[in-house]
Amino acid sequence: MTTTSLRTAAFGAIGVLILCLAPIIAPAQTAADTKEEAIKKDHLAIEGTWQAIAIEVNGNPVGADDVKKITTDNGRDGEWTILVEGKDVAEGTSTIDPTVTPKTIDFKITKGANAGQTTYGIYEITGKTRRICHAEPGRPRPADFSAGAGSGRILTVFERVEAK
Repeated sequence: MTTTSLRTAAFGAIGVLILCLAPIIAPAQTAADTKEEAIKKDHLAIEGTWQAIAIEVNGNPVGADDVKKITTDNGRDGEWTILVEGKDVAEGTSTIDPTVTPKTIDFKITKGANAGQTTYGIYEITGKTRRICHAEPGRPRPADFSAGAGSGRILTVFERVEAK
């Protein structure tokens, strides 16, 4: 076999290998693209101001007068601020995964009582309502939307505040 023939055969073999591997490689890239698209979509859905309408902490419902004092402002890239009566009481960032069931959210707290800690939670968005159930720092991620006594969980229901 000549050098030219060997090169042609080698390139042909590489071409066949690429064609054979393409179906294996392509779905992984597509799955990653799909996850990134889902994350962007949910970040856009979360972006904005949300008013707390119900909160349960470790089996104890928070009174309606206190709940209505709480809002959260959420940025497009996962940054958030919690406000009580308009005063900034906590800030941080969140990482979401909307491709799993239930959807997961991790809160990294950068300002406030638990600064430097991360809490793990789940979330869902239905129309103008968002539910978040997250564990106290150091506790495992909830598997469902409940915050019964002794659970170490907080269940919050928010309603979107429309821009004026």
